[in-house]
Amino acid sequence: MLYDRHAPIVSPTSHAEFDRRRAAVQAELKKLDVDCVLLYSSYLRQSGGLRYFLDFPTCGTNAAFAILPAEGDLSVFGHGFQGGTTVPKNLAYKLEENFGYPYACVMNVTLPHLFEGVVKYVKKHNFHKIGLYRKGLLPYAFVQSVVENCENVSIIDCDDAIDHVMAIKSPEELEHLRAVCELHDNVYGALKALVRPGKREKDLANEIRDLCFKMDCEETNIMIGAGNPVAHHTHYPFQTKEIRENDFLDLLVEVGGPGNYYGELSRMWALGEPSDELVRVNNDCLKIQDILQETARPGVPARHMMEVLLDFQKENGYKPEGRFFGHSQGVDLTQRPVFRLEETMLLEENMFISIHPALETLDGSMWVMNTDNYIITKDGTERINKTPRGIFRP
Repeated sequence: MLYDRHAPIVSPTSHAEFDRRRAAVQAELKKLDVDCVLLYSSYLRQSGGLRYFLDFPTCGTNAAFAILPAEGDLSVFGHGFQGGTTVPKNLAYKLEENFGYPYACVMNVTLPHLFEGVVKYVKKHNFHKIGLYRKGLLPYAFVQSVVENCENVSIIDCDDAIDHVMAIKSPEELEHLRAVCELHDNVYGALKALVRPGKREKDLANEIRDLCFKMDCEETNIMIGAGNPVAHHTHYPFQTKEIRENDFLDLLVEVGGPGNYYGELSRMWALGEPSDELVRVNNDCLKIQDILQETARPGVPARHMMEVLLDFQKENGYKPEGRFFGHSQGVDLTQRPVFRLEETMLLEENMFISIHPALETLDGSMWVMNTDNYIITKDGTERINKTPRGIFRP
């Protein structure tokens, strides 16, 4: 076991690993001539804005804001008793500021009091070149409080630099990610006892979620879709159909294990005899997954993965991919590099990626997806999941 189930937070991440991450990002900030970077985290599925730097899960009602200077310790600003802290003192690893205030993001009247602490900190250190990380998540009021109340501030985009650091996994991270793949394999191994006709999709999802939480998972994303001739997974609120005899299932397990390390795993299921079309398209899906695994080598542009998939789909009579079919993972459910044409990163050794191609026939009569996690090695790519491939039967 990589973690203590009775620790204050059931997480395997060491202080040495957090030191490594902070130092690596600070080195990038210095290259960019940035004084500090603004960080934010609001929910577990995309928690890396803070969880990457501190073992403090931001979940539930209130988000947390943080500032990492180019030199020195992290500071955190968030919800807490007035005059108290955001992070419990027993979890507050190397924090210069641990500022708490009873605020809520949806209650604007509380925000100025929280951001007074942010502005005071920035002025104290005379920071002028302010880095932003994950602008799509950073609240406007957080950035505005610094820009409008601190003199001579300039804003610098830090996404590419920090994303690159986060994408290259350390030996410790790879150990935890191998463990989360084993967790997914164990969960999937139990599904043959759970998948039954007569249940709503959501009933099955709830049973899987319960199993995951009993294994100390922090968050779950269970995607299920039942149907015949087409099964296509949907998000939890829409999983209302009853699973019937002879249905097909598209069943994706994507959970954050201890420490909120994510993996994902999916297979197609048949509750009766699989149709010839399901078998044919599933075989093609496994074929392109293997081709993509072979493509994913150090030095290959991540965008090339999408080009390979689109070529296969065109040549074999499938609709072109309109989303992304794979990405890195870590303490976020999705991280860069992402397999889209706009991605600028190269694949590198020690990246941890998912490859989950989906194939849909041109007439919409069949849709199939298969999902596994991989580690890019010096010489190629290793599939980490041990779950057998092919169409599953209860």
